[in-house]
Amino acid sequence: MGAKSNKVILYTSQSPEVIKVLMEHKVCYVKREFIVKKYQEVSSVFLEAYNWYISKAQNIVKKPANAEYPFWTYTKIDYAGWYPGNYLLVLEVPIEEVVFFKVEDWNKILNLKYLAADEKDEKMHKDMLTKLNISIESDVITKPFYPNLKSEVKKSWDNLFRYHKLIKSGVIQERDLQAGLWELRKEWIVDIKL
Repeated sequence: MGAKSNKVILYTSQSPEVIKVLMEHKVCYVKREFIVKKYQEVSSVFLEAYNWYISKAQNIVKKPANAEYPFWTYTKIDYAGWYPGNYLLVLEVPIEEVVFFKVEDWNKILNLKYLAADEKDEKMHKDMLTKLNISIESDVITKPFYPNLKSEVKKSWDNLFRYHKLIKSGVIQERDLQAGLWELRKEWIVDIKL
């Protein structure tokens, strides 16, 4: 995973504005207004997932007072989403500052879907959707018709963190991970590419 003793190498793509703040203030935080600006009309969907993440992840790694939302980083450069005009940061971060999870698990949450514990659990959930004639799974979260199922879906999202402790303890060495950071620190930067 690119770990050096108690540190891990992570990659993230960030805007020139983030880099400017990071260089000037030596630390940078994500504010709600940035998410609303970035995602515009679909920001409410993202904020639903992000707000859930914050409520849980701050119990894993303490959230600084200035942090409103997390930065997304990755253990593989391929996932960092380096776009023209953005900077690619290579970071070396103390492992105790990182919340690890699988990219595909987070994508299910972003799509407001059930995050099954295993294949049997996935099949049970799919059967329930079929029985209730629900063809668009995100309707469970976005529509007011399924309060009990909505709470089950949100409870399933706790499975996002199933690998975190195993990874931190070195029990498993996952390679394709996403990692949440409450802040970016200038001192963590190993390299910056435009």
